[in-house]
This record gives sequence, structure tokens and C-alpha cells, in this order.
Amino acid sequence: MPQHAKTSIPCDERNIEIKARVGSDQEFESKFQIARELTKSTGELLEQKDVFFNILDETDGTRFKLRYLRPPTPAQLIYYIRPNKSGPKLSVFTRFDVADPTLLEKILAQSNGIKGVLEKKRYLFIHGQTRIHMDKVMNLGNFMEFEVCLRPDQTVEEGQEIANELMKTFNIDEEDLMVGAYFDELK
Repeated sequence: MPQHAKTSIPCDERNIEIKARVGSDQEFESKFQIARELTKSTGELLEQKDVFFNILDETDGTRFKLRYLRPPTPAQLIYYIRPNKSGPKLSVFTRFDVADPTLLEKILAQSNGIKGVLEKKRYLFIHGQTRIHMDKVMNLGNFMEFEVCLRPDQTVEEGQEIANELMKTFNIDEEDLMVGAYFDELK
């Protein structure tokens, strides 16, 4: 009997996220400095271009995108569900590294249609299990985001508690919090 190669399907990942408007360049620099001090690093610059595609299931917070990253980092195809609500919220996502993003974009554009494109400069800082993003989004302005990467045994509430503590550290007020994604702001 022939041995068949096992195929692996990427597993869903979970994190707790917040997105917040930062406003002025001065306020952005102030929060950027807090990130530097908290993480004892200068951060990593990531230039990202996200191409969003139409999907059949457009329920609240469901999105499908191809993320271009600067080589040698591979592009990523990402499907995620994150409710459109304010405050720390659960995001469940699946992502897949893509070797030929231009061809994949062409195929998905033909089959699904492109919903829109968003470009940003992201400064990434790591604090414990949290990814802190300081984002300059083209045609939108300054933002920041926390992604508390949940361990399999960790509850949503534990992740929300971490996000709430970071909101205090960065002086993020409730009125600064975003409900949806950056892309939603372009409409």
C-alpha cells in the first residue's frame, strides 16, 4: 500500500485586538516613545499593502485579504473574523504564506473582485505576548493596534485584561478606539 503524504491545513489562530486613532504626529511620536521604552527596542519597520477581496459571507467583521510584505518576507493570504465593535475583541484568523502574490491577486481579482487596497507603514514592537503596531496609514493618518496573541489554553478574558492594561499604559481613551478595520475608514 503506497504511503500518502500528509497535507496540513493551517489552523485558526486567535488574538485579542484593539485599534485606536492616534491623531497628530506629535501624539504619534509620544506613543511611539512609550513603545520604545516598554519594549526596550526601536521597533521593526514593515511596509504593507493589503488588497481586500469580495467574499460571499460578509457578516459583521469577516474579511479576506492578500498582504504584500517587503521581500524576503513572503506575502500572506489572510481570512479573518473580528467583530465590528469598540474595545478589546477576539479576532480569529487563518493565514497562509504566498510565494507568487501577483498571480494569486490576479486569480482572486478575477474570481472574487477587489474590494479595495490599503497601504501603511507599520512599526512593530513586541511586548510579552503582544504585538504593538504603530501605523501610518496612507490617506487616513496615524493609528495604533495591539494584538494579544492568545495561547491555546488562554481565555478571551485574560487577553482582554492584557489589552486593557496596555490601553492604560499608552493613555488610550475609549473615544479613540475604532469599531472596524482601517479599510472601513476609506469608504
